Amino acid sequence: MIAPEARRVVKRNDLAERNRSAVRALRKDARLRPIIERVGSPTFHEYSTKDLLENLLEAIVSQQLSGTVAKVIFKRLKALDGRRFPNPRHLLKLTDEELRSVGLSRAKVLSLRDLCDAVVTKRLDLASLGALSDDQVEGALCAVRGIGPWTAHMALIFALGRPDVWPAADLGLRKGLKEILDLPSLPTVKEAEPLGDPWRPWRSYATWYLWQHLDK
Repeated sequence: MIAPEARRVVKRNDLAERNRSAVRALRKDARLRPIIERVGSPTFHEYSTKDLLENLLEAIVSQQLSGTVAKVIFKRLKALDGRRFPNPRHLLKLTDEELRSVGLSRAKVLSLRDLCDAVVTKRLDLASLGALSDDQVEGALCAVRGIGPWTAHMALIFALGRPDVWPAADLGLRKGLKEILDLPSLPTVKEAEPLGDPWRPWRSYATWYLWQHLDK
């Protein structure tokens, strides 16, 4: 039997090799190469050990908000739950007024409640998601109120560490595409879908580099 510490080392080594493979492949694209050289090695995988429930809660909070505002509201939500965060049973016991007091809209309160209820009742088995395909994970997550493809894609990239996710609906991704592809206008979601094909099977990495490009 392999000790937990040894398994973590193996996993880190596997991840490092995957990162190197992704960077080698993406550097062949002249449009991405200067971004990669400026930004360096990918780091979004560092979030892949983050609790999946916490990741989903943060994604719900972040919907249609700037990053700064979302961080403030999420920090307040964590403080409301205390050291036990994220504890779905405790979150379900909080009143609507308590949840609204941190800055959540009524719609997001309903989404948060349905997510926590799904986890508690096992309508959503978070532990089993790692064994599912990307499409199956998206289907399971999107069955929860308030979770759509964008939120599912964020969970796939940041919580499950999937290497080939293409969140075409993400505004930041589409802005990055407009810049590096020198497009005349912001691509629609439909137009953005095939634009990631040249970067398969590393589209999660390409997405992350496009986000870093915008943050320059």
